[in-house]
Amino acid sequence: MSEPSADVSATVEYTMDKWRMDRLPWAMWACVAGLAIALHAESRAQSGAVLAAVYLALLGLAFAAYALTTLIGRSGLPLLLELLIGVLVLIVVSGLIGFISVLVGGPNGRSSYVGVMRGLYWSHLVNPSLNVFGWMLLYLGFGWILFSAYRHLYADRAVVSMSAAGIRFHRPWLKGLFIPWQEVRGVGHLVVPGISGVPFVSPYAAAVTVGRDFHERHIAPKRSFFAPPGAEAMFQPKGEMMQVVLNSADMTVKPEDFLGPAEARWKAFRDQPGSPSQHCGTIVYGRWSIDGSRWQAVRFLAPLVGMVVVLVYR
Repeated sequence: MSEPSADVSATVEYTMDKWRMDRLPWAMWACVAGLAIALHAESRAQSGAVLAAVYLALLGLAFAAYALTTLIGRSGLPLLLELLIGVLVLIVVSGLIGFISVLVGGPNGRSSYVGVMRGLYWSHLVNPSLNVFGWMLLYLGFGWILFSAYRHLYADRAVVSMSAAGIRFHRPWLKGLFIPWQEVRGVGHLVVPGISGVPFVSPYAAAVTVGRDFHERHIAPKRSFFAPPGAEAMFQPKGEMMQVVLNSADMTVKPEDFLGPAEARWKAFRDQPGSPSQHCGTIVYGRWSIDGSRWQAVRFLAPLVGMVVVLVYR
């Protein structure tokens, strides 16, 4: 997508849509593999669909506990308080896992439910049949397909947007961050210290430079406790300044597609007080579309063919 360089009043948005849609074929292959396993693997009279849902719930609970303990470890709390909170999290998670296990298997090894739950036993949670993992792949793959398709049709807010007023960030852990062009001191590739002490210019990251005082007053307070691991790499010092990285791995957008619009707007509006009122449309980067290439067609048609083969030779 080419941006008209003269139209700097247009808003430029950067989304995760292409990143999500590029992973949709892998989700389709997960559905193909899951369906093949669910249809052909031994079931041992187990309700694979129900057990798969239970396993995914337990895995989600375990991951949530891991994420919470990781955040606590990065919070800077005293070691004793951090240890007590970690033990409390372990007790709560263990209790929930035990409750779910007993709810499914029953305290005496038998299910307390009827219908689909009647065939479940405590031992099934410990030694499930292979078709359970097929159902898990189906759930995960189909869930990603639905989520990606929904977000493609009903787009969420752009991760980064640039207007005549400045740059806005819309990340869950960095809400409400706005950098006016008047506070930007430079636009270019990220500069990091090299091994030999000589600064290294990274060709893979686009960044804007702001004053250290602006960073301390307007950026640092907005950095949430729930920032994911590696989020600190978005902010890199550069002498007395601070660099804010614009692109990230979850946006399939080249650094040059950030630098061009950013530099054009910075030069046009850095000396203008306040935000200009005119607005001339929106330009979107990172939006997935059908490009008509053979590779794109193969990526999406191949798993559909695989699904038909699995259904025909079940």
